[in-house]
Amino acid sequence: MRFASSAVLCAALAATATAVRTMIPPSSFNSQSDFDADWTYNYPWGTDHNGGARMDRGQVRFSNGMLTLTARKVSGQPDAVHGGKNIKINYLSGAIHAREHFNVSRGGGYDFTGEFKATTTRGTWPAFWLTAVNGWPPEIDMAEWKGSGKISFNTFNTSSELSWKDVNYPSPDQFHSIKCEVRDINQRDVSVKFYMDGTLIATQVGGNFFGKPMYLIINLQMEGSSGAPGPSSATRMLNWVQLVTTPTADTPGTCILLHFDNQRYVFGNVAEGTQRAMVQRKVALNKAENLFLSGVINWQNAGGLMGTILTIADVLASAKEHQEENAKKKKNKAGLSADNVMSRLNIHGGKNLAHFLATSRRFIFRKGLPLRPQEIRHDPRLGEQQNSEPDFKDNNINVWYMPIESSNSRPTTSRKRSHEEFSEQLEGGSRRYQTPSSDADENQKLVETVVTQMFDSDWKMDALVETTLHQAKLPAKLFVRDEKGHIQVYSGPMPGGNEPVPDIPVLVRQPWPGAMVQALPRTTPSTQSMCYIVKGHDRRGRFNPKEAEKHGVAKPDYKFLTMGQNVTGKDGIVVTPQMVLEPNVPGKGFAVVDVPDASYIESLVKRAEWSTGEIMKGIHVIFWLLGPGLANDPRLQEFMTTMSSMRHIVASLDNCSNRISLESTATQAYKLHCIDPERFPLPIFDNERSLLNTPVPSTSAYEVGQTGKTVQFAPQFLHQDDKVVPFPNIKMLAMTDTSKELREEVQQLAEQARTKISNPELLEKIEKVESDIPNRDAEVITLGTGSALPSKYRNVSATLVRVPGYGNYLFDCGENTLGQLRRVFGNELPEVLRDLKVIWISHLHADHHLGTAGVIRAWHDTTSKSDETAKSKLVVASHVHMLDWLREYADVEDYGHERLVPVEFKNWDSVTKAGRPRIFTAKEIEAFGVARIDACFVNHCHGALATVFTWPSGLKVAYSGDCRPSDAFARMGRGATLLIHESTFDDELRGDAVAKKHSTMSEAIDVGRRMGARRILLTHFSQRYQKVPILEEHFEVRAEEGDEARTEEKAKLDEVILVAFDYMRVRLGDFRKAQAFLPAIQKLFEDVETQ
Repeated sequence: MRFASSAVLCAALAATATAVRTMIPPSSFNSQSDFDADWTYNYPWGTDHNGGARMDRGQVRFSNGMLTLTARKVSGQPDAVHGGKNIKINYLSGAIHAREHFNVSRGGGYDFTGEFKATTTRGTWPAFWLTAVNGWPPEIDMAEWKGSGKISFNTFNTSSELSWKDVNYPSPDQFHSIKCEVRDINQRDVSVKFYMDGTLIATQVGGNFFGKPMYLIINLQMEGSSGAPGPSSATRMLNWVQLVTTPTADTPGTCILLHFDNQRYVFGNVAEGTQRAMVQRKVALNKAENLFLSGVINWQNAGGLMGTILTIADVLASAKEHQEENAKKKKNKAGLSADNVMSRLNIHGGKNLAHFLATSRRFIFRKGLPLRPQEIRHDPRLGEQQNSEPDFKDNNINVWYMPIESSNSRPTTSRKRSHEEFSEQLEGGSRRYQTPSSDADENQKLVETVVTQMFDSDWKMDALVETTLHQAKLPAKLFVRDEKGHIQVYSGPMPGGNEPVPDIPVLVRQPWPGAMVQALPRTTPSTQSMCYIVKGHDRRGRFNPKEAEKHGVAKPDYKFLTMGQNVTGKDGIVVTPQMVLEPNVPGKGFAVVDVPDASYIESLVKRAEWSTGEIMKGIHVIFWLLGPGLANDPRLQEFMTTMSSMRHIVASLDNCSNRISLESTATQAYKLHCIDPERFPLPIFDNERSLLNTPVPSTSAYEVGQTGKTVQFAPQFLHQDDKVVPFPNIKMLAMTDTSKELREEVQQLAEQARTKISNPELLEKIEKVESDIPNRDAEVITLGTGSALPSKYRNVSATLVRVPGYGNYLFDCGENTLGQLRRVFGNELPEVLRDLKVIWISHLHADHHLGTAGVIRAWHDTTSKSDETAKSKLVVASHVHMLDWLREYADVEDYGHERLVPVEFKNWDSVTKAGRPRIFTAKEIEAFGVARIDACFVNHCHGALATVFTWPSGLKVAYSGDCRPSDAFARMGRGATLLIHESTFDDELRGDAVAKKHSTMSEAIDVGRRMGARRILLTHFSQRYQKVPILEEHFEVRAEEGDEARTEEKAKLDEVILVAFDYMRVRLGDFRKAQAFLPAIQKLFEDVETQ
């Protein structure tokens, strides 16, 4: 039984329409500290109420904005007492209540909203309700499920005077939005309106509710009014498989989720954008212990794996912390349910899986997550080794590994170094070893050692190791011991400066083990594609009491037979379970077949598994993950015909619609488009054509894969096409998401802005004042404007600057930047990629560079198609560790690395923090457009860099990456045309900014003013704290034509500041026009505190 609530929000409304306060934000279910700020456990009066469950905080879980309440069967609990009667306690369950009380004031009221997935099984009693703080009533049941298949909406004036409305509850396994509006009527009574999924269900009146404080409660009660007995622990588990993603611009891979109540499994691709889609689809991975990657190990199929691992690790860490805290408080009481926290993560995949993971050792690191790569390097059913035993099994499933090979593959060799040499590196060695040719299995062991160290080491952040000042790797924070042996920060002269540097002992923080490994053993790209056959366990046949009676078995012994034990019947005959049980019911399952291109088809159709009855019995569905053009290959069509008893579901780049996969961000884009369509174009999509611009086929040969397609295996076998996610109506979603009054007010402000920017005299004045700005036609496209991890509304960091006549320049490249480019440019993307000249990566945090390999691969593929561009090069400028990662990853996939021009910054000045600039020759300027790239180290993480790009025209773009405000950056960027600066935190959260080494809005603007930047663009907003910082709009031209003032003063007079959103496109010459719409945008988002 599961009851989950996501995005619970309570807003208080005062007498004036504009006075709205969010009291409980959706972020209250993000972490323990967020929860504790707004909620507390159990009922306000304790653990018991009027049902068969006692509340226990161990049955309450939350993460990523999701609350989950569970119940478990128990025995031996003392009875509860309610209304003078004893109630037997058969369950421990979960309840929470809000810390704040809710009291309707004059002319005011509340909106209570949330999204709920609630069980309607007999004996379960979930509820979302308000009840009196002082005595009873009032009570408002905003949503109550009482085990009948219905949902109830009730208002209690007294126990006999009440209003109620019961309606059928559709699809209990899906989320439904619930909203309750409570308003003052006459300073005595209140009106209560109940909504479900945006539809008004009932309007009721609460008599004498005005001025009476109420508790807000979310709970999962059991039995009582919902029927008894409730469900037992033997209730059969729900088991289904679902397409979470199909190939679109947002989600280029196909991801499949296998659900059991006690565990989840992921099959298929974990491509870029997968975890963001899971957030959109409300798929939680806290019970995912096994990921089975299909296809070839490359970025196309597994580019989202790194980010997904980090998300799972963080969820696991939060859950463990919560569990340990509960255990301390309840040492002598019932513990937490065993399935609350997954203890490890197993990733199954083909050749190079471990190497793929190990290349990220410098930037992917977590403690306490035992991660085991299960790399399938050899075919488990080759020649005489063929058998029908599964290659993986647990309590829920059996899995058979089915690797297929390309007919174009060639044997490869690999090189290795000794385990002793490698272990030395893990313990602190730093020299790069040359690896002589030898056995690949030894190399494999070494690489797996690295992966283990990445996720399950005993490294401590505060551990210091001693070295000398000359040997310390800079930049780094150095410490020394004073004469008393106390540790202090070293503040003396540094190498690279003008002063003599003593070679004294210093202390530095010990890097995590993976970062100390300078080089991995070499490998080569694999041509092995992984497929899987997955099946549940056979279910024991039904017990036949007539057979037991015939054999003279005593009724008390029936239970032993059902448990698989022998018993003695009449005349001393031994009766076995097989004698009284019907035949076993075969387990049901599916296959995942990943065929990259036609060269793999022969290997696939000849697999022995297809003709092995013991394996194929019970397989009802094949999910086909196909390369372009393969669905119509005669060999595959013949194979599907041979397997006609199964449902064939095909998901490929050329047959699945390029639908909107992320409704939330598209809805936000639509709202912004309504305000300023020139700066906020709608994301490009097509429900009738694929990502490759081919029509979605209509065929009886197979079923085209659709997001949400579900096949249920238990308790009964069903194809649940009603679970397919419908194509979103973005306009309708935007309208239902905002009130009519707000939309009208926003449009009024937008119309005022349009009037301003249409004034011919003012436009002429702007043209004159901005005539000295070079490349006013240069365009800035903010592809990702969020921080840390992708959210529903903002993707992670990426900004494209297009300078006509010179080229395109990408500043940072977070996960799924390529998908954002596809949504912005559509069929124009190949031209944009051909013109890409430089990629700048500011630092090695995952949210800034995990899309780089995908973008380079797309650039390489696009430019290779034309003789004119096939020999072109692409500059990648960054810290040496980023360049090292690109080189190492080239061993796993041939993505175009040999065509890159790496630009590394070193020889930095200890005083100015600046590295030696990269000045381009005349020939290089012709090839790459840019004349000079400057960089300086900034305070954020090891190797974090800010940069300034300068073009021959005098255009100067400064980009901060992530950092605290930097004097070095401000000096380096003097005279900048445009500053793009992170603004992670609002000004009131400066303490958070300092602690996490980020900048506030005011700090970012101050850097721009010290630079004398003419235009400032704020980006990289916290996914938790804000959407739009509060800025003043100054649509006045204060600088005059021919102003002879110093450049800095003119910049101050002509300063324009904008706030970035995903998909925003603005030319340098249109910043002032865009700024005119800022009041309308701020009005749109003024009540939205979190995402």
